[in-house]
Amino acid sequence: MSRPLHPTAVAAAPTPCPEGTPGWVFPRVIGQIKGGAGPVVVVVGGMHGNEPAGAFAGQDVVTEIERRGLTLAGELLVLSGNRAAMALDARFQVSDLNRRWTRARVTALDAQDPAQDDAEDAEQRELLAHLRHAEARAPLGLVVLDLHTTSGAGPPFVIMSDTLRNRRVAFALPIATILGLEETIDGTLLTYASEQGHVGLGVETGQHRDALSRHLHRSVIWVSLVSTGVLRAEQVPDLATHQQALRTAAGGAPRVVELLCRHGVTPADQFVMRPGYSGFQPVAEGEHLADSATGPVLSPTDGLILMPLYQPQGSDGFFLVRRVRPVWLTLGAWLRRARLHWVLPLLPGVSRHPDRADTLLVDPRIARLWVRQVFHLLGYRKAREEDGRQVFTRRTARARLTGP
Repeated sequence: MSRPLHPTAVAAAPTPCPEGTPGWVFPRVIGQIKGGAGPVVVVVGGMHGNEPAGAFAGQDVVTEIERRGLTLAGELLVLSGNRAAMALDARFQVSDLNRRWTRARVTALDAQDPAQDDAEDAEQRELLAHLRHAEARAPLGLVVLDLHTTSGAGPPFVIMSDTLRNRRVAFALPIATILGLEETIDGTLLTYASEQGHVGLGVETGQHRDALSRHLHRSVIWVSLVSTGVLRAEQVPDLATHQQALRTAAGGAPRVVELLCRHGVTPADQFVMRPGYSGFQPVAEGEHLADSATGPVLSPTDGLILMPLYQPQGSDGFFLVRRVRPVWLTLGAWLRRARLHWVLPLLPGVSRHPDRADTLLVDPRIARLWVRQVFHLLGYRKAREEDGRQVFTRRTARARLTGP
């Protein structure tokens, strides 16, 4: 028999905005269920205000867990992301909340007087406080699921920093996984969580206003609760249905892909994506993908297009990816478990960073072939360039989310 639920288990329902204004007003804590010892699964919906499907899905799952009287081995915490932007049905107000999670930005926010906060500062400050409090209750760590939708059509997919810990949760979802995207986008919540030693995944399930997106987010949460051990498979009799829903929505999308390139945009570019593109659609080198103030935007290479921009706000015009063969994933996992990353500083053109133990510097004039691929296999990501050298940082646990 299940024991009584924690008093905060009841999901807090959102309310429509006043007549004549778009969006929804969500409480910060949409729902919370505490159980026995285990990980804390934190679901964040609406990090972008025009993407409320994840917040609704989190509320649905909390309500259903309460109705079924399930006992958790851990905790489920569902948070709303950019509450004020959701009320406006806007991606953000001042700047993108999902580009503010760099360590430097969080440190600056901790030191900043709250009276000086802009709209997204205030949202991030509250979210960070809830994450830190959740971590204090999570000796086994956090599993952060940041749920999103897209302006263009396409199958669902997972974005993650390529750590073995992230792989265990991401690969349990029968949808595509994107590797390397965090190398081109700074300040995402999923990367920040991963850098603190937690599991951090971003999940995109479809278009903003498609009812299927909400249903698929629900399936993502249920499958993840089982894969993390917070729920047992027998507690979710419709688990196979949720897995099949994700598998069906994934269609023929590759199981794992890696990033080839990102086309970034600014308002001055006047970027307009050509109609008809959807996620994982093949494109050819030289194909006319979009138009801008400087002329046609052509595909720089063959690949699969991802997240074509069909909304006014946003800095990512599109991404191009390619399929990753399973043998490389297996080899990379073996190399990391064998802790063979120590050989990298012995290679020509590679040296240790003078100040950061987990960082290596690569001189591209000396190390020219397969550099990115080799470093990826051993768990490193390219962070930036510094004095003409490429900077690679190891994807590994650092200090946790503790703060002032």
